[in-house]
Amino acid sequence: MTPLIILGIIAALVVLLFLLTRSVQVGRQVALRPLPALDGIKGQLGRSIESGSPLHVTLGQAGLVNQAAPTTIAALHVLDRLAVDGCANSTPPLVTVGEGTLLPIAQGSLRHAYQETGRSGEFAPDQVRFIAPETTPFIYAGGTANLLQQDRVTGNIAVGRFGPELALIAEAANNRRLDQLLGTDDPSALAVATVFSQNVLVGEELLAAGAYLRDDSSRLATLQLQDIIRWILAGGIVLLALVEGLF
Repeated sequence: MTPLIILGIIAALVVLLFLLTRSVQVGRQVALRPLPALDGIKGQLGRSIESGSPLHVTLGQAGLVNQAAPTTIAALHVLDRLAVDGCANSTPPLVTVGEGTLLPIAQGSLRHAYQETGRSGEFAPDQVRFIAPETTPFIYAGGTANLLQQDRVTGNIAVGRFGPELALIAEAANNRRLDQLLGTDDPSALAVATVFSQNVLVGEELLAAGAYLRDDSSRLATLQLQDIIRWILAGGIVLLALVEGLF
């Protein structure tokens, strides 16, 4: 495929995304398929607000400069929504991270949430805690599990890039009978997640969570564009198979 064709495809996708975004902005309704796992997160938020105790949110061990970056960005979108709702009701989430660059980014998410809700003076950097570097996944999981056992939290939300060490975090929350939302794109972590919770975001469901949690025209349009690309690719595969079958 020549560079000119690639540039043409990118330009067409950008134009299509712009048109989809504009159509949502002027009032076109977007039908989203149900994600029951996200219904659970709304219940957790309600219980957190009623009890005055925070939710625990852990963002995994992948930053923004590797192949897991899309998963991490999706996890940060979830944190953004939870932070706004929590800060508005004086119950900001307690956040843990296992990758150095996530610490200032997560702190920035909370700071912005406080600003958005008119409570800038209440922000404290220690509401986000760095547990261990990405080179020591089980130390990160063990430290997070220890925090879950000691701190007074009402629920556990683990979204981002995890491996089998997720079992330590989920088991600690399970021992305290905390409701959990677990979301990742790693097969080994997903196998663990389904053992501990019914509220599991699998792969692309986590990537779409930001659009579900926040009514944002650009995110909704992006979801639609992804669906269009899938249909085009599926149609191309079927057409190619038919052509090969005929000739």
